[in-house]
Amino acid sequence: MRRCPHQSSPVPFSLGGFAIDTLILLAFGVATIGILAVAIYRMISLRRRTRDEARAAGYPSGEMPRTEEQKARDGQTAKIWGCLVLLVPCVLVLLYVVSR
Repeated sequence: MRRCPHQSSPVPFSLGGFAIDTLILLAFGVATIGILAVAIYRMISLRRRTRDEARAAGYPSGEMPRTEEQKARDGQTAKIWGCLVLLVPCVLVLLYVVSR
């Protein structure tokens, strides 16, 4: 057991491991909140922009028909965000497990 310099009794756990665990869990939370915030912001701004473009093009409802190119781009964007949403937490959990 390690001894703390200010105590005469052994310390039952490593203080360095506690700090790393806390930092990794904090990073996990921040990454999750950050991904959600960015995704929601991008979704709202894109929706507003496309609605304004549709109304300017003469569609009073604010909905234009989607082209095949737009559908393909939407699918690619969904795949990228899906991978990020899965990858970032998995990496953080892996770091947490390895550091224990």
